[in-house]
Amino acid sequence: MGFFPTNYRPTSDASTDQDIGNKQRYFDPGKRLKDGETSTFRLCGLHDSGHVIDGWSYFTMEGRPRRFPKYPADFAEDIGLSWEGKSNGTGEKDKPRYFLSFVGLSKEADEFLIYTFQRKDLREQLEEVLFLEDYQILPSGLANFYLTLKRKGAKEQTAYTLTPTLKAPTKADEKRWADVADSIWLPALYAGGDPFAGKPAGGQP
Repeated sequence: MGFFPTNYRPTSDASTDQDIGNKQRYFDPGKRLKDGETSTFRLCGLHDSGHVIDGWSYFTMEGRPRRFPKYPADFAEDIGLSWEGKSNGTGEKDKPRYFLSFVGLSKEADEFLIYTFQRKDLREQLEEVLFLEDYQILPSGLANFYLTLKRKGAKEQTAYTLTPTLKAPTKADEKRWADVADSIWLPALYAGGDPFAGKPAGGQP
């Protein structure tokens, strides 16, 4: 598919059921969107350029996120409680969850953000868009389309729709991306590093 990492697990694979500061440069649909709200963005970069990663993640008992390119081993003591374990006081542990993270140019914030999709239905919709013949990542590294993400409902009734709109990027946006692309390196997340600290010398995704 080009956009996705080589070892990306398609949603058809049953095994995937699984301040203006830095914090605001991460976009989690469940935390950033309320019922009826939308966010529009353009995909930026590919896995080979270090702008798309996938893997497994969880929060520790101290609330720190940890991310791994492969399913982690020996996480039982480190991993935090599940929602049920917290709300019911049972102490039940959570489990690592599969994720896809990528860079997007947010139309609302006019900033390059890191979007993370854990929900299978969102990843499935993204796959469908990228399989469409006319929807592509251009040589500039920017997609020739926007995606509008809309949330409907709350809690267990939450649903999302991802709607593509063909619209070529402006020359200004292509230059913006060329200027900042090497300053964003998503593989840093595997080591708990800052993905906005730039690509390390000789870095390979």
